[in-house]
Amino acid sequence: MNRTFLIILMIGTAMMIAVIGQHEPANRLETMPWEVDQLDNGSLRVFGLTLGKTSIQEANQIFASFGKTQFGIDTADNGLQTYQLITVYDDLSFGGLIAKLKLGYQIEPEKLLSIYKSLNSPPTKPGVEFYPVDKTIELEYLNSAISSITYIPSLDYDLDTIRQNFGQASSENTINDEIQLWNYPQLGLTIHIHSTKSDEFVYAPLQ
Repeated sequence: MNRTFLIILMIGTAMMIAVIGQHEPANRLETMPWEVDQLDNGSLRVFGLTLGKTSIQEANQIFASFGKTQFGIDTADNGLQTYQLITVYDDLSFGGLIAKLKLGYQIEPEKLLSIYKSLNSPPTKPGVEFYPVDKTIELEYLNSAISSITYIPSLDYDLDTIRQNFGQASSENTINDEIQLWNYPQLGLTIHIHSTKSDEFVYAPLQ
């Protein structure tokens, strides 16, 4: 093996390692979705995040990653709309499983309405639509607390695994042929079990 070929091989190997590294999650966390702590003040903590306390900025630091901020508009059949500001992390690693995480911002309704009015093309048909926001809006609300957490694993857990780790749900409701809702009110959790897309684990403050 001549020296020139060896150098080319080393360069090629280094480039391959760099490309593979780009597809690895920025930070690996060992915490799992069923590891939910209820704090003395009644707050819930999961994935190292405390609902109503941890800020979006602190979440960026915990995950060593910057999420994508989006504005969501949910338009009902009667035309009524609800709004939310979220940030999305596409490829975090929890216990070795790649997952998407969506964090809701804890923001007053009047501020959400102000963001809505700044959009160029608000939706006119029923359904949920998400829009990118201006960078100034993203920076303005970085210190907002997290109001909700949605965990979407890349591979679904089977139902037995869910029951073994979360316990028996207080209710298991079949909505239609495509979705079931399993409720764990003591964990502030609703699991959306889908037949046609990835399951969603939605954590919200205890009522």
